[in-house]
Amino acid sequence: MRPPGNHTDAELVALLNNGDKGAFELIYHTYVSELYRYARFNISIKEDCEEIVQEVFESLWIRHKTLRIESLRFYLRAMVRYNVIRYFHTSRIRKKYAEHFLLFEAVYEENDGQGIEPSALQSMMYKAIAELPGRCQEALKLRLTEDLSNGAIAKRMNITKRTVEVYMLRASNHFRSAYKASLKRS
Repeated sequence: MRPPGNHTDAELVALLNNGDKGAFELIYHTYVSELYRYARFNISIKEDCEEIVQEVFESLWIRHKTLRIESLRFYLRAMVRYNVIRYFHTSRIRKKYAEHFLLFEAVYEENDGQGIEPSALQSMMYKAIAELPGRCQEALKLRLTEDLSNGAIAKRMNITKRTVEVYMLRASNHFRSAYKASLKRS
């Protein structure tokens, strides 16, 4: 299949290698919709898909002098696939750190400028963990000691991922309550 303008992929790449903006625009208009649909098939957030496709074309232009490709369609789809994988990887990392932040925010948040000494805080944390139900403790320990994701914890404990999320929320709420009670005693 020949792209519009009666150019083969090899001809378009050669023109692009020479900095031909018209060739770049032709490539863009030929493939942008297909690449967007491909990204959208994997990612439900429209704006994220648009950003991924934009990054692909930015990268294409930035590296236009060094490109050596035979099939633009295959190359561009591979770039989108790589960016989709990177998107899920970074989303997973952001989610993991957000969960950790929420969990420990409950313990470390300040109340009226008062705080707890680090040794007392550590003691309060150990006590709070010991007060949690057994399965909740187990899930929390897997998160803290082995840095497992909710899915991995669920698999290891033979429970649903939603149950793990409930355990983490329960632990967070319990830490928050224990911390506030410690502040009142101080």
